[in-house]
Amino acid sequence: MNFMTVQTMACTLVGKVVSAVVVLAVIAGMAAVIVLTVNENNDSNKSSNSSEAETSRPITTERESDLPYRVGVGIADMTGPCVEITFMGYAEVGQRGRGIHTRQFARSFIFAKGSSRVVLVTAEVQAVGIAVRREVVKNLQERYGDMYTLNNVILTGTHTHSTPGGHMVDFILDISILGFSRETFSAYVDGITRTTVTGAQMNRSPFSYDANPKEERARYEHVGNQTDITLTQVKIVREDGRLHGVMNWYAVHTTSMNMTNQLISSDNLGYAALRMEKELNPWRKPGKPEIVAGFFSSNLGDVSPNTQGARCEFSGKECDNQFLICEQMERCFAQGPGKDMMESTKIIGTTVFEGALDLLNTPDEELQELTGDISVRHQFMRMAEQTVPKYNTIEQTFDNENMVKGCYPALGYSFASGTIDGANTMNITQGTLEPMPILGFIASLIGAATEEDKNCHFPKPILLATGRANFPLPWHPHIVSASVVWLGGLAILGVPGEPTTMAGRRMRAAVGKLMESKGIEPKVVVSGLTNEYIHYVTTFEEYQDTEVEEGPSPPDHRNRILSLITPVVLDSTPLNQRFGDCVIQPPARVRRGDVVSATFVGANPRNDLKQEESHAVVERFRWERMSLLRGTSQVTFEWRVPEDAILTRYRIVYHGAARAIRGSLTPFRGVSDEFELY
Repeated sequence: MNFMTVQTMACTLVGKVVSAVVVLAVIAGMAAVIVLTVNENNDSNKSSNSSEAETSRPITTERESDLPYRVGVGIADMTGPCVEITFMGYAEVGQRGRGIHTRQFARSFIFAKGSSRVVLVTAEVQAVGIAVRREVVKNLQERYGDMYTLNNVILTGTHTHSTPGGHMVDFILDISILGFSRETFSAYVDGITRTTVTGAQMNRSPFSYDANPKEERARYEHVGNQTDITLTQVKIVREDGRLHGVMNWYAVHTTSMNMTNQLISSDNLGYAALRMEKELNPWRKPGKPEIVAGFFSSNLGDVSPNTQGARCEFSGKECDNQFLICEQMERCFAQGPGKDMMESTKIIGTTVFEGALDLLNTPDEELQELTGDISVRHQFMRMAEQTVPKYNTIEQTFDNENMVKGCYPALGYSFASGTIDGANTMNITQGTLEPMPILGFIASLIGAATEEDKNCHFPKPILLATGRANFPLPWHPHIVSASVVWLGGLAILGVPGEPTTMAGRRMRAAVGKLMESKGIEPKVVVSGLTNEYIHYVTTFEEYQDTEVEEGPSPPDHRNRILSLITPVVLDSTPLNQRFGDCVIQPPARVRRGDVVSATFVGANPRNDLKQEESHAVVERFRWERMSLLRGTSQVTFEWRVPEDAILTRYRIVYHGAARAIRGSLTPFRGVSDEFELY
């Protein structure tokens, strides 16, 4: 690979990883002080990775030693079970999949120079955890030996709230999915293994943001104030000048699809990636690009794509889930700019895509080339035992005379309120500090917080002492992963949670200031949802409103998993019908811009996830159980015909697999009548 460049939109974005103590502050709701430390004088190799083996399918030439980097890019379908499994994100038990809006993809970027290498993966899931990461590394090591380890395989989630869960192996994160889902876990592991903006956002917690010091907020009035409008992009170019891949970081929640959605969706960032890959690969099918475009989450913790604000579910009155409250059993949630969540996903995704494309078209002479070494610093840290200097937000310095300590994880009362992107029905408001009878009863089932916990989390009251709960397995991770990737002058901070706008700004400022002290131009990007999920990462001020020793690797709880998810037992057909029979045909003639659909006698799509394939080549897929007792179902495929679609004859083809009572699968095919576009 010839060179890489880094560029930012809206504002400007050592041979070894420069190091700093970076206060990530406190997790809202979980209430643990998070500190990311990369020792300034650490020249040891205990956290680095080295291997002389080749990168998987790199772009190289005979002059490889003269080139800055070897880079490989990849994409794989990682779509999980699209029906009957609860989605992860809103914690709505009733939000179970019933089909597909867009498929899930994992996109990987492998960088190597000399003996150093790193893999950065953006996966279209709510989050990844240590269990998935361990299994991915195990698969890679079976193929490549010790080239890849937990240290240099960096997995991030785009944080979509519309994909199946049950893969985290942390009790509190899997409980709303009814436990562990082997189908989800395997689909994500297999997919990830195979891979080896103004106007698009608003702050959804403005009251918490305004709790930060006025002097600190004033620094960012020209770059979005309450949200980061900066899109950071790394452009990967071949030796011959052709584009090879694009990496983008942008801060926005992938919650354009709200909590009523039951179709798997990669949401707005997934749509942006598909649009960009279509633009760069017009001759390729979706999910099969030559030029891969990855969108990584950044400091998105308090950033919503639902720019029209929040309203009550039924009355339509304005609400904010803190001061303006809906009626009991009526949820308050925000709405996007479109007439429905599908259109909002498209609008926000298009806005992000257009910003990334504008950046990609920046003249070469204005780009900053990345040169120098590649390095990774990764640590597992037992957070409750960490003691670090307090960060002065105004001076942007660390006070070595004033130390702060981490806490055992716990969830505060305001955790139960949700956010304006997906609130609760009991009117538990954001910023709740007072106990409620129903919440107190729930907390009593888990166990009381210790005095140590209460003092550590003060002034935030504890609802659930999840850090002390270990039955049937630990409810929250005690040992978390933190990483810094040094990519030829760009520092990528891997944060294992959802940093808020100001938390991310503090991280960038702290690392940037250290880089400046070393004579290095500060180029820093925050990569959220990295390697682990530990809820929100906020500043101490936001949290009130609502030298680190490396720890051991986290314990492996995969042999203790529990699940209440029922398997697929049997598929059958109605009397005198066969699998694949088209029971509702499309019309004979369809106009451009219309929606055309066909309904077939179906089987459970969990039987065959169709990764790297499709149940049908259409835009939207809905599955409906007709009889639970008999095992009958129907599938409906919908296609919103593009205005520029070729005027010819089409048909909808359905590919499925039916399960017999003894478990055997029989593939089948259904074909609709032809219809003509005009």
